[in-house]
Amino acid sequence: MPVIRRRELRENPEASPHFSSFGLIRLQRGESVEPHFHDCDEWWIITRGHALISTEGEEHEIEEGDMVFTPMGEDHEISEVYRDLEGVYFEGPLKGRKRRGHLHHPDDD
Repeated sequence: MPVIRRRELRENPEASPHFSSFGLIRLQRGESVEPHFHDCDEWWIITRGHALISTEGEEHEIEEGDMVFTPMGEDHEISEVYRDLEGVYFEGPLKGRKRRGHLHHPDDD
């Protein structure tokens, strides 16, 4: 399959054996993304900006040219965006319970 359309993956998660989702990251300075995890591995490729993230229990500053990998089930977040952040994300095939989207632990507020 030479072209994978995002809308087709949303409607049929089995449309690609390689990805369950992908898209653009666009956050403005001062924004954040709450802690969450996925039932798949996730990759981010940062094309612009600077931010503080947490993944696998460690904090990291990321910027243009960096790639972030978070394995299935690991909590991660974008704690703070210092300069407008842009990039792309790829989520691998769903595994385990095969739930889609940002997942939170039952005891999270």
